[in-house]
Formats: sequence, C-alpha cells, structure tokens
Amino acid sequence: MHKLKKYWEKVSADPVKIEEMEEIVCEALEEVRGRCPRLFWDTAYKLHCVAYGPHFDEHLAKKAVAGMKNVDGTCGEHWTYEQTSQLADQQGITQKADWYYVMNMLYSDYSEIYGSDINMYIRVAKAYMRDPDAPEGKVFDLWLAQMET
Repeated sequence: MHKLKKYWEKVSADPVKIEEMEEIVCEALEEVRGRCPRLFWDTAYKLHCVAYGPHFDEHLAKKAVAGMKNVDGTCGEHWTYEQTSQLADQQGITQKADWYYVMNMLYSDYSEIYGSDINMYIRVAKAYMRDPDAPEGKVFDLWLAQMET
C-alpha cells in the first residue's frame, strides 16, 4: 500500500483532520492543473467516477447544458432539471442527470426536426441512452470527448 494511503487511514475517525487533508490534496491538484492539465483532468475524471460512476451529477449536467448553443438561437436548457426528472420517473430512467443532459442536447441539436413533440424527444432520448452497443457511461464520456476538441 502506498504510504500516503496510511495517512488517510490514520485520520479516518477524525472529520476535522479528514477535511484538512482534503484541503491539502485539493490545493495540490489545483497546482497540478496549471502545470500538467492532462494529469489533472484524468484524476478529476477518476474521482468523479468513484463518486458517480461514468455519469453526470446534477451540478455538472447543469453546467454542460448551460453551455449549449441551441439551433433555435437560444442558449442553455429548454427543460429544467425538475421537468426532466419528472419525465425520467415516468419513463423508469434512474440516471436523471444523464437524462436531463440528453433531453436538452436533443432539443439543442434537433429542435428544427422534432419541433415541440415531447414524445419524440423522450423516445429518442431513451433509445440514445439504452443503446445496446454502447458502454455504460456513453452520455458522460461522449460529452467529455466533445469538451476535449
């Protein structure tokens, strides 16, 4: 086991010390971000996946959607997180942040084709997310790949 892991084990019962160590690590990662961005982003991805799997969390999904330039000339979300979460519940979708992103991505890119037919967006979003050829995390990983270009 790496010696640094032993530090975490040593303070595991002390929330104050855990928070102090987290601050030290976060400060170091910010330094890495400036000097070695690839290592920083690879590490950030791994940490995100430990917490959420290869999926969006609500905060990151909202950030991704906020940056969308829609074909209708608007920017950002067409549907709120709350609206898409209700639809996700109705459709049996458990990855609500991914669903929010996909629904808004489809509107952003294809609203000229699908218009205001919410059922079309739902059908296409379900098909997109349940693609049997795609690995788990398709939605999140494709967004990340897009961000790297």
